[in-house]
Amino acid sequence: MNGRLCLAMLVLATPGLLRADIEEVRKEPDLVKRFEKAILLAEEDARTARDLIKDNGSRTELMRALAEIGDATKLALESLRETGRKPAKLSRQYKKGEQKTQAIVRQLKDLVLALGFEDRPAAEKVRDEVVVTHEEFLLGVMTGK
Repeated sequence: MNGRLCLAMLVLATPGLLRADIEEVRKEPDLVKRFEKAILLAEEDARTARDLIKDNGSRTELMRALAEIGDATKLALESLRETGRKPAKLSRQYKKGEQKTQAIVRQLKDLVLALGFEDRPAAEKVRDEVVVTHEEFLLGVMTGK
């Protein structure tokens, strides 16, 4: 096997190996890269939450993943704002943030319906936080201010 194929198989076999956590993402000094990493982390956590529900996984892990989704989407938006540049100058990033958070909101809506009644409030809270973040990204795309 060639080197790329071996690396690809290793990454696929160990999905948590290269996964970052929110604190590692916060340490990224480049704000645009921090945005990219944070939005990617939110997507990964949404997939993790979906898989935990599907496989009847750990409730603790599910709650951690849900909390990290909200934190990561907020961090993505904050990172772009901290650049000091107007959204019109970062239109590609704001558009990407808007699209990604919209997809995460859809996933969270499905997760809420799949959860038991005792776990729904936590998931609904995170969903509502991500909806607000999505609207902020959308406002940046639409107004450019």
